[in-house]
Amino acid sequence: MMVVLLSFVVAWGSDMNITEIEVRGAARTDTALILEASGLSPGQEVTLEKVQSAIRRLYALGLFKDVRIWADEDSGGVSLTVEVEENPVLTEISFEGNKALKERELRDALHFTEGQVVSSKVIHDGRRSIKELYEDKGYLSAEVRAVVTPAGKGRVRLTYLIDEGKKVRVKRINFIGNQAFEDGKLKKLMKTKEARWWRKGEFKEEVYRTDLDKVLQFYRNHGYRDVQVVKDSIYYDSSKRNLFVDIYLKEGPRYRFGKVTWEGNEALTDEQLKALLDLKEGEVYDEGKYDRIYQSLLSAYQEKGYISASVDRRESIRGDTLDVHFVIQEGRPSRVHRIMIAGNRKTKDKVILRELVLVPGQVFRRSDLERSIRNLYMLNYFSSVTPEPKFLEDGDVDLLIRVKEKPTGQASVGLGYSEQYKLIGTVGLMIPNLFGNGQQLDLTCDLGRRREVLRFDFTEPWLLDTPTSLSLEVYHIHDKSYTDFHERRTGLSLRLGRRLSWLDEYSRLYGRYRLEEVDYPYIAPDSVYTDPYGLRKRSWPERASSAGITFLRDSRDLPEFPTKGSILSLSGEWAGGLLGGEEAYQKYKLDWEVFVPTFWKFVLVLRGRAGLVDELGGKGYIPFGERFMPGGVSWDGMIRGYEDRSVVPYEDGKPMGGRTALILNLEYQFPIVEGQLYGLLFADAGNSWRDWKDAHPLKLKRSIGLGVRLVMPPMGTVGFDFGYRLDEVRDDRGKVLQPKGKWNTHFQLGRQFF
Repeated sequence: MMVVLLSFVVAWGSDMNITEIEVRGAARTDTALILEASGLSPGQEVTLEKVQSAIRRLYALGLFKDVRIWADEDSGGVSLTVEVEENPVLTEISFEGNKALKERELRDALHFTEGQVVSSKVIHDGRRSIKELYEDKGYLSAEVRAVVTPAGKGRVRLTYLIDEGKKVRVKRINFIGNQAFEDGKLKKLMKTKEARWWRKGEFKEEVYRTDLDKVLQFYRNHGYRDVQVVKDSIYYDSSKRNLFVDIYLKEGPRYRFGKVTWEGNEALTDEQLKALLDLKEGEVYDEGKYDRIYQSLLSAYQEKGYISASVDRRESIRGDTLDVHFVIQEGRPSRVHRIMIAGNRKTKDKVILRELVLVPGQVFRRSDLERSIRNLYMLNYFSSVTPEPKFLEDGDVDLLIRVKEKPTGQASVGLGYSEQYKLIGTVGLMIPNLFGNGQQLDLTCDLGRRREVLRFDFTEPWLLDTPTSLSLEVYHIHDKSYTDFHERRTGLSLRLGRRLSWLDEYSRLYGRYRLEEVDYPYIAPDSVYTDPYGLRKRSWPERASSAGITFLRDSRDLPEFPTKGSILSLSGEWAGGLLGGEEAYQKYKLDWEVFVPTFWKFVLVLRGRAGLVDELGGKGYIPFGERFMPGGVSWDGMIRGYEDRSVVPYEDGKPMGGRTALILNLEYQFPIVEGQLYGLLFADAGNSWRDWKDAHPLKLKRSIGLGVRLVMPPMGTVGFDFGYRLDEVRDDRGKVLQPKGKWNTHFQLGRQFF
């Protein structure tokens, strides 16, 4: 019997079945894998299509450089022999001639590594990837050659020989056919620039194609809606170093808007549409504005619940005039049918549902959905909140809210550090979502040589399932950071809050009552605080009773590192009088923060505080701890570059604390690793004064600097600030305590971070 190619056997037209299959040439590849991948098996009828399919499947494995199928005919049918030649195993990859790029960069460009089976196609694709990498770096004339050498049976070494050539620089960019705008105007739109002594003039294909789109969009935004790039030429001079770019434009006529009409509107009045479709007859055509107006029209309908509304723009041209007719099909308002929650393993559904502005049966408005998502993010329980609306056949909407919870509970044992209190050991348990009910529990024990704190804090954000919050705090604080006295406070406070939904969704009003015992267990014999505070003349301990009210409006988009929105807080506190107690004062504070997004994810932050504290009714006792002592990273106000709590009025060379304060901060924040590491540039200014009559908003201590914020979930936020003070600090005797022109480093580690 003669061995022949199966294709010849099939061509004879005989109907034969496969009796057996033999595999040859497979040294590393499992025979069962080859048979399974081929799709052939004994008992099948042999056809040309099946054989061709088997060969294609085996090649697709990427394991073989050659595949042949032979047939041996006998009286019972056909026995097949599948003969394969395996691709080699790559034992080593090396590069020669690379100077501009490191070997690591070249290896990263490849999609394979040592130890893998490689085919000639894989090697060729690697060569092309390296060449594309060089082109992206500006080496457009780079040449790459692959050399394969044997390294034993079934093994090879691969070397890429690289001739980098010279890095290309853009010598000149020419625009041909432009009459409306000069070359210089168009070149300013492009990131691809001509080489000058101050810039390299790099050329990247992807950037260049984006530049062409920018040029075309610029023309369309200035009336030239038919503009085209007819062709572009990219060529070198004889040195293959200088690159020339010729861009041929066809500008076309400059269009103006003509008549703007519409039909089909019922939910929006003609007056509302006229305000939205702000295209004046005779106005130069602007494609960007045209598209924005179209999107604002759709958004206006979506805001009214017409999610499925469609707007068809029908355009007609009269010479160089474009008439636009909007055909509106409103449909009916979509309503929320069901709301479902997914991904919440800990947080109960009701905690999420009560934060949603949307409810079943309500018209589905986009702004309500955005506000609902913002409210969920502000809980600070979730790393992501994704709405998935599903539109039903009747036009209504099923809404699935998919959340991803982040670690919220923090049980920590660690060390904290601040300039004022130095090293502090901390044992704490902070659970902001207790048992998934949205309640917050905070137990803290801080122990250090200068400060001891024991605190229990519990908050119920939805008392009796209403938007009313109730907080209870019990605390004991022993502050030994002052050289002239030690202060000890033990007390409790109650806070009741309510959302002001009638005003807007961002506003809240809080009322607070605080009762505490104040003691000064140590007072230095020569302490200047004997007068005017009279600590040594008073009988300690004393009782303090105070009440306060706070209006808070918080429109931030995120609780940590927000990108937009603002915070406004107005508070007043009164102690003594009808409330009883030995302390008698009134205290008012205004705090604000504004977050302004700029380019990319850079955020401009404006922050400020103004405060006033005085005796109640013109007489009484103001405790030292209630006075304003800004400076450094103090809670009373950040003025970085200065020592903590040092920007204060002095008496007899000692800091006395101010009755009036003004602090202003300007920061520019940007993510280095989003969600983990942030950088910032800042400028601070502030001061405190003995009395409100002494306050002068232009007499502020100033500083500039930079800082970083590192988010560490077990501990909170770690911050480093490097502040350069622009003014000196003197005491009342004229002694310079902190000279200007000096750097000061601020570092805090722990949950209690400003």
